Amino acid sequence: MKRLTYSILAFLAISAGLGWAGYYLTHNVDWVRVYYKRFKAPDEFVFDEIAPHFKKTDPSKLIRITGKDSAKHIRRDLTELIWGSSSLPVSGRPEVLSGNVPDALKAIPGVAAISIRRITVDIGYAAFIYLLQPNRPNGRLVIYQHGYAGTVEAMSPLFAKLIEQGYTVAASNYPEYGPNRFPNLNLARFGWYSLSHDRILSVHPRPMRFYIEPIVVLLNEIQQDATFDRVDMVGFSAGGWIATLAAAVDTRIRHTITVAGGYPLYLRVSNFERESPPPQLYPPLLQAANYLEMYVLAADGHARQLTQIFNRYDRCCYRNTLSQLYEPAVSKVVEGLGSGQFQVLIDETHADHKVSKWAIARIIEGLAAAAR
Repeated sequence: MKRLTYSILAFLAISAGLGWAGYYLTHNVDWVRVYYKRFKAPDEFVFDEIAPHFKKTDPSKLIRITGKDSAKHIRRDLTELIWGSSSLPVSGRPEVLSGNVPDALKAIPGVAAISIRRITVDIGYAAFIYLLQPNRPNGRLVIYQHGYAGTVEAMSPLFAKLIEQGYTVAASNYPEYGPNRFPNLNLARFGWYSLSHDRILSVHPRPMRFYIEPIVVLLNEIQQDATFDRVDMVGFSAGGWIATLAAAVDTRIRHTITVAGGYPLYLRVSNFERESPPPQLYPPLLQAANYLEMYVLAADGHARQLTQIFNRYDRCCYRNTLSQLYEPAVSKVVEGLGSGQFQVLIDETHADHKVSKWAIARIIEGLAAAAR
């Protein structure tokens, strides 16, 4: 009886150990997780094959940009949609603050100083952007825009690599994350209302301002003090959406790199429908420019470029290799406009929604190549 008890306990211990090992491997070891997610996928169209219905659309026929004049016209339409004016708000300037910096940012090696830019948009909302200055600056600024479900502290590994290379980093949270909070307001037509990044779409005549204006106002300061020779931008997830739209309307952003930043509308069906937050489906925005046109505008111009990185086995958003369906069409239009460049890269090293070590290496390489 005692021997049977010991055998059962040993069996349970081994089973528990194997279970724990299996869980650890499938959730923490990237290459194992890739195989695990592919094995669990209900069909081959999740990660490995492109479903036939996605190939029915010719993306080249969706792009209205045929030359410099049409590009200028659509960029103006986007600008008017955001601000109600055909020009950017170039008079705005941030307020420079100190203190209240997250510990994770202060712990990044090589950071000489951190200051905060407070940028007031409207109805009591202000965005706070952290400016991380390296010990050995190279004269270039990289604006980083984060997305949902987290704050910029999660990007410390990326910032550490940028700081190591001498880039100054401006780290920006998505609305309603970190200190970027909407106040609880008594709105004239709606009463007391608790706003958010989504609810602002329903009650403000220019809701896109809250996503894009902080970047533009920061660029106003950068342009005025002439500290930096070049400004590039990186965005992750919904932050990639912001980065693309900002670069589409503000040509002071040179090289824009997005990770899991979103597909064109015609690819956001089936499993991708739930991955489209309300701001990205805002009808007036999509009437001003579809996403393919935004990609062209973000890449158009002398020494400008848009690089999109997608996680092929992403557990969350914009997986597979669907971006390769529209890459040739967008690239052709951008090349026809002049000296801009558009490219898509596929990250196959993991199965998570993240900026991987592989992606960080491509970002560093891309920024370095843009300087040559």
